[in-house]
Amino acid sequence: MSNYFQILSCTSDLSTCCNDYVLVKILSIIKTILVMFQIIVPILLIVMAVVQLIKLVLHPDDKKLSKGLINKFIAALICFILPFIVDLTLSILPDSFQLSGCWKLADQTASTIKSNTSTNTKKSGNTKGSTDKVQVVTLIDRDYQTLTLSNSSNNKSNSGSNNKSSTIKTGSSKGRSIVSYAKSFVGRHYVYGGTWNGELPYTGTDCSGFVQGVFRHFGINLQRSTVGQWADTNSYTLVSSGNILPGDLVMYELKDGYRHVAILTGNGNEIVHAASTKDGIKLSSTYNYRPIKGIMRIKGVN
Repeated sequence: MSNYFQILSCTSDLSTCCNDYVLVKILSIIKTILVMFQIIVPILLIVMAVVQLIKLVLHPDDKKLSKGLINKFIAALICFILPFIVDLTLSILPDSFQLSGCWKLADQTASTIKSNTSTNTKKSGNTKGSTDKVQVVTLIDRDYQTLTLSNSSNNKSNSGSNNKSSTIKTGSSKGRSIVSYAKSFVGRHYVYGGTWNGELPYTGTDCSGFVQGVFRHFGINLQRSTVGQWADTNSYTLVSSGNILPGDLVMYELKDGYRHVAILTGNGNEIVHAASTKDGIKLSSTYNYRPIKGIMRIKGVN
């Protein structure tokens, strides 16, 4: 259960701190409830206060009615202000407190997924026998919201070996096309839990969603989550670090079961990946800066 609600487990390695999709969805629901609470409860209290005011007019000497009237107006004011206080408190907390990071992303993630689902559903309905149906994330996509390269001790320890792998490997034409297509989205935004069908216009997504979309564009269907992509052993073979080709994937195994996936470009140790809400889709000069679960050669690419 601790893997699902790691409210205080953020580290300095996270450029944005919200790595729990379930938590984001729960907070999104809480935000909706707070908005309803902010509107409905004060209205009910004001109606009750008006009724009590009428009674007070009819019985001006009743001190209980007078006191109750004041209490209801105060309660209505508190109920109206309370959601603002909660939102302000969680918004000003540092992102190292995961609850705060998720709170800030809750509206964005929920609205993006809703719009993406609507768009993709229309597209899949217009294509007979289409396999590009919307894949709703029904499990936690343990995408590691990456992974700042600067000032990393691992980068320093690996810098010597990185310089030895500067040869650009050609690979297949499809692999090179996959890399070229992925690079064309560098600088675009990252949305945790977002979906993307691989076509234009690009809709914000996370690391596994980005990989899925890029490969889908070339007719290769991968699972939506990092967990699913790694578990689907029929879709890839493992290769050694000395045999990297453009279009191979690198899957990271990080602490507490969190994972991240990136596309190897074949240019030395370079990768292109959906990194974080801060950095978006980016090129990173080296892939071996975190523990690696395996290098995956997707079948039909190289």
